[in-house]
Amino acid sequence: MTRLVVRRLLSLIPLLLIVTFLTFSLILLVPGDPAVTLAGDNATPEQIDATRERLGLNDPMLVQYGKWVGDVLTGDLGTSLYRNEQVSETIIDRLPVTLSLTFLALVVALVVAIPAGLIAGTRAGRASDKVATVAASVGVATPSFLLALILLLFFAIWNPWLPATGYVALEDSPWEWFRHLVLPAITLGTAAAAEMTRQLRSSLVDVLKQDYIRTAWSKGLASRVVVGKHALKNAAAPMLTVAGLQVTVLLGGSIIVEQIFGLPGLGQLVISAVNSRDLPMIQGVVVASVIIAVLANLVVDLLYGYLNPKVRAQ
Repeated sequence: MTRLVVRRLLSLIPLLLIVTFLTFSLILLVPGDPAVTLAGDNATPEQIDATRERLGLNDPMLVQYGKWVGDVLTGDLGTSLYRNEQVSETIIDRLPVTLSLTFLALVVALVVAIPAGLIAGTRAGRASDKVATVAASVGVATPSFLLALILLLFFAIWNPWLPATGYVALEDSPWEWFRHLVLPAITLGTAAAAEMTRQLRSSLVDVLKQDYIRTAWSKGLASRVVVGKHALKNAAAPMLTVAGLQVTVLLGGSIIVEQIFGLPGLGQLVISAVNSRDLPMIQGVVVASVIIAVLANLVVDLLYGYLNPKVRAQ
């Protein structure tokens, strides 16, 4: 397992280099001269030159990238062009909100997907399988903003059981933290639950047709042993891969969900940064999101190695 961890960590180095280079290249996507755009419409030539000098735009691109990567490695993501704040400090302040939302959304997805996938996979072709399949299709097809509005109307407006907007830090009140994130987490986790349900159902149907499962049945083992111990362990591996990919989807989806529910996370931060063309802030949020996604997929790889001995043996 140690060799697997080391190999996965080494494989992340070129990936992070490529991603950071693409992230840094965002400055080239600004229409026209970035210094002119960032200095403002009524900027004087002196202000434009000062902006260009402050951003290091007079240097060759590779030199700019090298300086930027060096700063990122030390935790310095630059200074916001409009907030006059350190980008890293702002991201650290907003990060717990987005991580909390993503974590609870993933919990919602797993809590729904595992039993639904088990029921559908072990009863393929029956009514319960068809119901689960239809429900998963509806979950994938339903837009998150529509689901958010339905949940808000029912659980916050018509029946004021849960707060509609706002956020309470976990350290201030765990119960209020949970109450404020229930509706956003359900909104964000529904599509992920549907995807993982379909994946687990498909994998379980295939696994239950294998010879070793037939042998287990012929030995008279209980259903919970055959399905829970033998079949589910192999069928869960593809679902774990989907779960790792869903982390990236959840981070992207949090932008819309945070706007709807008024959560002060990275989603709101990146929208305000895009509107104000605050490139250091945009780059910082992208780097933070990529690191979270990469770490999540690393955890999935390690779990996959635990479930599949062949991966550890390679």
